[in-house]
Amino acid sequence: MTMLRLAMGCLAVWLAVLQGALAQTEQPETPPEDKALREKWQQVYQKIAGSIEMRRGAAELTLEKAPLLFYTNPVRMNQQHGSIFLWTQNGRPAVFGSIWSAVNRNDASVRFVTHEFHSLVDTPDVSAGKTGATVWSSGEAGIAWQPLADAPAPGATRTARLVQLRQLARKLSARITAEEAGDLRLLTNPLYRYPEQTAGALDGGLFAYCLATDPELIVLIEADTSAKTPAYRAAFARFGNLAMEVNDGDKLIWTCDRGTPGRSAGKYYLRWRAEEMPANP
Repeated sequence: MTMLRLAMGCLAVWLAVLQGALAQTEQPETPPEDKALREKWQQVYQKIAGSIEMRRGAAELTLEKAPLLFYTNPVRMNQQHGSIFLWTQNGRPAVFGSIWSAVNRNDASVRFVTHEFHSLVDTPDVSAGKTGATVWSSGEAGIAWQPLADAPAPGATRTARLVQLRQLARKLSARITAEEAGDLRLLTNPLYRYPEQTAGALDGGLFAYCLATDPELIVLIEADTSAKTPAYRAAFARFGNLAMEVNDGDKLIWTCDRGTPGRSAGKYYLRWRAEEMPANP
């Protein structure tokens, strides 16, 4: 029995050593994030966004000082990343935009930079200019508001209304219905919250449904005050060229068809390879 216990003890020690060695060899190597390069690209994206003159009619829109999000999309190839920007008018979201880039498949020392915008207003008069030249005119309403079924009456405080906004967003489900069919993931915190005393709205938030952290669909939810009794309503904006749909419970409430890859016009503007820059700017 003593020899057996000794043999079993040696075997246990050997197995433990072997398991530790295997664990070390099986752990995937995670390359350290190049923080300095990422920060360089964030500055590049901010500079490009700041150079764009966004207007609604004759009124100049305000670019929010900080990007709403820096994102990556490992689902897609070519090391895609970008920053999300928002232009507002008196606190209300007016244009949702992204400046993003991906590595040139034929030359890894080069990244192609894409400009992407979507009007978030219900009038057809949004435009973008650069160095005095117009690069985009929406020519159509960017969104169409619709009531949210079974939504509660807006709460009495901003804290209570934030809870309601998040609950209303979670009640919706969004899905890509094209070749990359699958559910989109909701970022449960709004990327943007309406400031207090916003004209026409008691409160509101801008939410995103994403692939990884890359927004594909934008949802605006606000407590509309245009009627005698404030009520919640929603509007949707695509931010990708694939077909998508939104359901409220079992009810289909919004769809969009597949867009033209690489280039779009109207309320949604997508210009692939608008600029070409070194991978290390």
